[in-house]
Amino acid sequence: MTLLELMLAMSISAIMVGSLSVLASATRQTAEFNQGQSDSVQHGRVAMQRISRAVADAYATETYPGVVVVDTTVGSYRYPDTVVIWRPAGGVPANPAGPPLIKELVIFSPDATDPGLLLEITAPTDTRTIQLNDASLNTTSGRTTITGIKTATTSVKTQITSRIKTASAATATGGNTTSSLRAAIRFECELHPSTAEMTSFRAGSTAWTDLSWPQSIYSSSFGLRQIWLRSEIQLMGQDKSFDGTYTAATAVLPFFGSATNYYNLNK
Repeated sequence: MTLLELMLAMSISAIMVGSLSVLASATRQTAEFNQGQSDSVQHGRVAMQRISRAVADAYATETYPGVVVVDTTVGSYRYPDTVVIWRPAGGVPANPAGPPLIKELVIFSPDATDPGLLLEITAPTDTRTIQLNDASLNTTSGRTTITGIKTATTSVKTQITSRIKTASAATATGGNTTSSLRAAIRFECELHPSTAEMTSFRAGSTAWTDLSWPQSIYSSSFGLRQIWLRSEIQLMGQDKSFDGTYTAATAVLPFFGSATNYYNLNK
C-alpha cells in the first residue's frame, strides 16, 4: 500500500468514526428525551387518576355539593387552580347533613411557595367545620381559610408531580407592575342541577321536572344530581444534559381529565 492510499484510508476511517460518533450521540439524546417525555406522561396519568378517584369517593349533600373549585384573581385574570373535595374516611362523615370537617377534606393545589409542584393536601387533625360550597369558599374569607390549610405545618402534603409548567402573571397596582409565577393548572366544576336551579325550585319558581337532571333521571320524590369536574394540567418534559443533570424541556405536555360523581337529591 502506497503512502497516498494509506492517507486516504485513514481519512475515510476518520470520517466514518466521526459519523458514527454523531449518530451515537443523537441516538442517546433521543432516547433520553423520550424517557423524559414518558416519565412526564406517567406523572400526568397518576395526577388525573388520583383526582378522579377522590371525586368518585366524594360525599355530598344539596347544601354541600362535595367538590368545590377555589380560584384566585390576578389583575383581570381568573386562576381556578385549587379543588377542594369532601372525602371522609371510610365514606362516612361526622356530620351526614353537613357541614364537613376540615379533616375530611382533600385538596389538590400547586404548592404555595413553589407553583411547579402539584400537591395533595389533607389536615387530619383539624376538627373545625367548613362551609363547603362555591358561595362561601370563593370569597376573601373562604380563600384565606383554604390558603391557611395549604400552608399549615400540621397539614399533610403529598407531592404528586414536580413538573408543572409555570408562567409569569403580571399585576398593575398604583402604576407599579408586579409579577408572580402561576401554575398551568385549571379546574372547572359543574353541578346538574345547579345551585341556582335548586334555589329557584325551593323558592317555587322552577318546576321539579324542569331542572337539568342528567339523562333525565328523576322521579316524583328524588332526582340524580351530577358533579362534573374537568381538569387541565400542563407538564414539562425533562432533558438530560451532558453533565448528567436534568433540566425542563421546552416541550409542554397537556393533560385533560374528566371526573363525575352522582348522588340523590330529595324533592
